[in-house]
Amino acid sequence: MDSKRTIEKYISHKAFPSVWCPGCGIGTVLYSFLSAIQSASIDPDFIRVVTGLGCAGKINEMLTLKTISAKNGFVIERAIRALKKEPHSIVVAFLSNPDFLLSGARDFMRACKNKARIIAVYINNFIYAAGRDNIRPITPFMRSSFDGNHELPFNIPALADCCGASYIARWTPLRAGWLKYSLIDAFNCPGFAVIEILSPCLIFEVNNGRIRNTVERMNFYNENTNMNEEGAWEKLDLRGKGKILIGKLKDMTNPEKNK
Repeated sequence: MDSKRTIEKYISHKAFPSVWCPGCGIGTVLYSFLSAIQSASIDPDFIRVVTGLGCAGKINEMLTLKTISAKNGFVIERAIRALKKEPHSIVVAFLSNPDFLLSGARDFMRACKNKARIIAVYINNFIYAAGRDNIRPITPFMRSSFDGNHELPFNIPALADCCGASYIARWTPLRAGWLKYSLIDAFNCPGFAVIEILSPCLIFEVNNGRIRNTVERMNFYNENTNMNEEGAWEKLDLRGKGKILIGKLKDMTNPEKNK
């Protein structure tokens, strides 16, 4: 890669002003991703970015890199097809909650088990609802399920580990530097890599007693996260009452440093 290329070269100025809210974690994720490409000296011509629905689906509009938009939400399926077509490329799939739920996670689990060389960056902002018949992804709004409760997401790191992912990490937008180096790790991963980013949506209304403004929401992730403990897969469930665990959770490119 030409050393004179800067991050701005990867960004399409036609996409401004951005559709993302000030303080939205998606912009931070994008910055970390582009910084990782630059720091790792990767030729951007080898990068293939796949996006789907929701706010995270707008990432492809921000980039001058080669992008693929999966309008049906089947992002991992589309990423697998891209990798088969260009096996020497680095395929990065940005998933939102609708993308993950619409596919029923089947493609995600299959790609894990098959060790597909794909980097799945899952931006998890907890926006979906469960009804009596099915799960309805409804970004950018959150509604309660039929029993009046706000449904919470799955334990994504534990699911990825059970299915055989080679690299797993979880961060918040406040850990942009850690996220950058996780992406650099993932570029060198021989199999399926999963990076979950816990990022609050700043649009939907919240009930009394819940976190309200942008600063409070981001500060929640600063005050209520701890670095991962060894052998803590079951503790990574976000439905627990303890602090949220983040960190590099599994790295088969460097097994002796696994958490």
